[in-house]
Amino acid sequence: MSMQELSLGKICDQGGGIVRTGPFGSQLHESDYSDSGTPVVMPKDIIEGKVSEKSIARVGQEHVDRLIQHRLLPGDIVYGRRGDIGRQALIRDRESGWLCGTGCLRITLGKGQVDPKWLHYYLRDQGVIAFIAQQAIGATMPNLNTSILRNIPIRFPERSTQRRIASILSAYDDLIENNTRRIAILEEMARRIYEEWFVRFRFPGHEQVKMVESELGMIPEGWTVHPLQNIATVTMGLSPKGESYNTNGDGIPLINGPVEFGDRFTMCVKWTTAPTKLCSAGDFIICVRGSTTGKYVKSDGVYCLGRGVCAIKSTWQCFVDQMFMHQLPILLAQTGGSTFPSWNGPQLKLHPVLLPSIDLLSRFESLVQPMNATVLNYSRKNANLRATRDLLLPKLISGELDVSSLPEPEEVITA
Repeated sequence: MSMQELSLGKICDQGGGIVRTGPFGSQLHESDYSDSGTPVVMPKDIIEGKVSEKSIARVGQEHVDRLIQHRLLPGDIVYGRRGDIGRQALIRDRESGWLCGTGCLRITLGKGQVDPKWLHYYLRDQGVIAFIAQQAIGATMPNLNTSILRNIPIRFPERSTQRRIASILSAYDDLIENNTRRIAILEEMARRIYEEWFVRFRFPGHEQVKMVESELGMIPEGWTVHPLQNIATVTMGLSPKGESYNTNGDGIPLINGPVEFGDRFTMCVKWTTAPTKLCSAGDFIICVRGSTTGKYVKSDGVYCLGRGVCAIKSTWQCFVDQMFMHQLPILLAQTGGSTFPSWNGPQLKLHPVLLPSIDLLSRFESLVQPMNATVLNYSRKNANLRATRDLLLPKLISGELDVSSLPEPEEVITA
């Protein structure tokens, strides 16, 4: 496969494009942001090559008109210029007209030799990211500028081959996105059932049940208040000896905190040959100290619990999971610690829990448990898809794999 090499700046110049820095702080102040209006893409909004709206800032039309030179169009690439080098997203039709925000650089290729979607994947290659990181300025907080980005060498095949490569890789991303959307729907369904039955008390048959006083306020008659330890086992973590840690898979995988939290489920990062406290598949794992207190994940296997986490296991696991997630703001308000927030074992074990009838708990578990199993299945599929995509990406980008001999993307994924 024949390849050319040009700098990114040269490619943009030839196609009538540009590499431009987003607005500086003097152009866009915090006071300019509002709850509605046009989204402004910051580095924090760039997640897995796409723009997330979850916590995106917005500005009114007067600021959009004033910052028109920072308006994004489909095919643009937004590249974070501070901190986490390599964070970038391809702008799709959905984000057309949004603004490139402070802390980002915008790449517009124009009508040149390089396809935007292919370049998006080229910039995701770990070797390319490492090269860019080496050019970054600043020891504490790495920074990029237009000059650094323009000077990046881009080695590319003919445009038809670029499109074929992008098509193969985007097939993986599209399926990951679809699975992620399905996961979000299932999780939202479970949350809504919990809140409808156990918060608003509109459970099946609620019309025939009267409300009575309790230490937690008015509750359905027959429901009781118990400490969490009465319906769940709370296991506080205990870190193994440091010399037992390894990254070669010897022993039991270890969880110390969010570094071992994957996409909704635990993931193996390091292991210990001297395990202490253990959790099992299905347990609710939550951070109990430091700035990450309250972050949680589900265990998908046997893990050793380090000092920074605890595991919660129950016969009524779906109920306890939802209860903990719903009451998290209350629990966070009760954290101790003079420097960092933290929970201790007795505090969690004695946390009051409203317990409905066994029949209602059983009905809830029978509804939600299959949803959770499906979420786990989709999450595992996504992990496999990401691993395969990341294995293919450098081989396709470099030309090591000849795309002309590869089957269609759908066949590649299902093979």
